[in-house]
Amino acid sequence: MLKQLSRRNARRQVREYALYFITLTCTVSFLYAFNALLFSDSVKSLPEMQVLPYMIVAASLLIVLITGRIISYMAGYMLKKRSREFGVYMLLGIPHRDIARLLSRESVYMGLLAFLPGMLLGALLSQLLEAVVLPMLGSRYRLRFPLSLPAAQITLAYFFLMLLSSLAKNRRWIRRVSLHDLLLSDRKAEPVLLSGNALWAALLLLSLSMGGAGFWFFIAAPIGAGFDLLAGTVLLVLFLFGFFRSIPAFLAAALANRDRWKYSRHRLTVFRGFTARIRSASAALGMLSALFALALAFYGCSIGINQVTGKLVDMNLWDIQLLHPKGLWDFTSYEEAIARMIPLEASYTYAVYTDDETALTDLRQRASEEMGYSGNPMYREFLRDTYMKRSDYRRLRELLGLDVPEELEEGASDTSVCYVHCLPSLAGSFRDYLGQADRSYAGYPISGEVLFTESFSQSDIYGNGLGYILVVPDEAVESCRVLYSQCVMLTARPLAHEDLDEIADACGLSRLRRNTVQSVSGGPGATAFVAEGDYLSGKWVDKDSTSYLPALAVCLFYLALVLEITGSAILATQLVSDRARTRRQDRILAQLGMEERRIRSLDRWQTGLFFLLPLPPAFLVSSLYTALCASGLERSLFYFPATMGPMWLIRLLGRTLLIFGLLYGIYYAAAGISARTDIRSHSSS
Repeated sequence: MLKQLSRRNARRQVREYALYFITLTCTVSFLYAFNALLFSDSVKSLPEMQVLPYMIVAASLLIVLITGRIISYMAGYMLKKRSREFGVYMLLGIPHRDIARLLSRESVYMGLLAFLPGMLLGALLSQLLEAVVLPMLGSRYRLRFPLSLPAAQITLAYFFLMLLSSLAKNRRWIRRVSLHDLLLSDRKAEPVLLSGNALWAALLLLSLSMGGAGFWFFIAAPIGAGFDLLAGTVLLVLFLFGFFRSIPAFLAAALANRDRWKYSRHRLTVFRGFTARIRSASAALGMLSALFALALAFYGCSIGINQVTGKLVDMNLWDIQLLHPKGLWDFTSYEEAIARMIPLEASYTYAVYTDDETALTDLRQRASEEMGYSGNPMYREFLRDTYMKRSDYRRLRELLGLDVPEELEEGASDTSVCYVHCLPSLAGSFRDYLGQADRSYAGYPISGEVLFTESFSQSDIYGNGLGYILVVPDEAVESCRVLYSQCVMLTARPLAHEDLDEIADACGLSRLRRNTVQSVSGGPGATAFVAEGDYLSGKWVDKDSTSYLPALAVCLFYLALVLEITGSAILATQLVSDRARTRRQDRILAQLGMEERRIRSLDRWQTGLFFLLPLPPAFLVSSLYTALCASGLERSLFYFPATMGPMWLIRLLGRTLLIFGLLYGIYYAAAGISARTDIRSHSSS
């Protein structure tokens, strides 16, 4: 009989707590899809991705802890809603241990019902995840639908570990609870969280102080070494919990005595239902607000990483860039070999020159430091002013599809003038400097009026200068030395990781590693030319050097998705579980003569306010966290402001809120539809 009762209860719980069941299914699918990356042959073949498995394992363990806590919370919430049912079982003489065994079977049935469809959905999501991640990591995606047995085993272990932990907690509660508590649990009065204006005001003030201190740790960073981030995060979480423990008393004190406001336009019903919910769920709201703050922050950081790394790739304009560090070089043999492997649209060979002048380099350094960036990274090749021939500059503009100004045309009236091409963020400093007086370089005057600022591969080392390049007449380079020579190529298609390996092996090239340098003997600075021979670089090779960032973005986005789903599911489940109270309220309002349309409108207001309440403090906390992390990432990847645009942080926060709102809106709509369906079914019966 107990087995039949367990199966019946499991089927009934699927109907009653469909949102909870959907959340369990989604948890299984996300765990499998993410763990499948651990055993993906495509990911294993990427040599730069040794860090990705560690990220996945760390993120998975964190998710297990979070979702395990959420599953335990929701299971306990459902259990207490069934307290009268368990009380009836005790009245019928069923022992506590048999009720606990009944609960165990129900949990197993529910887990199996959620695990099977979750694995099927996870298999589809794993392919979608690979299709998104592999191109970000510079590899090709190949469609396949095998079920990864190791990933399935890990997912099964994670999932049932969470269920067993929740089950053990609920079994202890069943064995200790008394019949009196079970039968009268739904008649208990709402607990009074705080009594007296002084207590709630003190707690509210304390929580706001913690929030301010958390923001201060983030901005001022007085400790360093990452402890500021930890201290700020702890203080902000305490702020969220303290805020929601004090906000019910604050609302009651602020609004309860305002009779004119309270008794107009049906506000009393909304106010009473709203305050009743937040009084009984203030602790849960604090936890949910913390979850949503983390979800928003992870969404924002993930989107910010993609935007900044995408900008880093876009600002390096050449698909393939071959470098020779010792004077002029003939790259013809390399070009012919590459053309046999990759279709080329155009190529050009030229050199970057230097001499002993440092005026423009010093200006670049000062301007960068004033903007809070590191500026000159002390690479040997950029401790002196850099420039290129006028003819080379004109040809490069043509290859990049840039207009050739009249001053640079072959038949221009004056070909003895030097020009500066720099990043837009440095343009103001160069314009002020060149406009102060008539200046010359290598005996040629420099234009103080014409300044070029288009994208020209200047944001990182070994492009067309670091931050700037001085365009000089061709004859001016005769007395200068070659800093390095390079051959740049534009391909007919994007390059994958396999293409880069093939090019490097066929031509005997070393990949240029921008984070691998060695000191230079006999002088200051360092160089990235650490081996003999020539080097392969370009936007796709640069993408390899920051490939860990897309992997990190995927992990953060996945964490954010899981956190938002769990938090939204708790909110929706609580609202659906309170529909018995809503039905009683609606019947009373109908008996008092209120129209059904107005009753539905009041229900929507209460649901919307309850869904809205955790968001403002969460968005405030996450916005600051996202802005600080995104701007810090930009400063760490670029030596100069990356011209992301003055509004890029605002757009980043807007995209974050949009992505969060899409999933959040689905749960809000599901809760509203479920409540209306239940009300209509009871009214018809």
